[in-house]
Amino acid sequence: MTPTETVEAFIAMWNNGDFAAMEGVFTDDAVYHNIPMEPVTGKAAIIAVINGFMADVNHCDWETHHIAANGGVVLTERTDRFMMNSGKVAAVRVMGTFEIDSDGLISAWRDYFDSAEMAREFGMGAPGDG
Repeated sequence: MTPTETVEAFIAMWNNGDFAAMEGVFTDDAVYHNIPMEPVTGKAAIIAVINGFMADVNHCDWETHHIAANGGVVLTERTDRFMMNSGKVAAVRVMGTFEIDSDGLISAWRDYFDSAEMAREFGMGAPGDG
């Protein structure tokens, strides 16, 4: 797969609820940085964060507006929608950067978003509000 196809497959895993398959798309030492939160290192830690976040989510719909690649770096402009178990829908605009290694695995994933929008959509304090 091309780096773009790898990212598109990863997004499809979110949209299909195939979280078990996600472990297979990361390198062992991958870094996930959901900015402005602290980065997480290692595929097991990344999957643990995803599973924790998804505990209150019934379904995802990540809509990719734009995707561009330069070598092994793929940039996405998305709207990530989460259908919560409560019935609420939370939508956050996201810019994502994915670094794909020579084996076609994600070695780094950074998402940038407005923390006030995230807090409003998810009904919580802004990240880092202790």
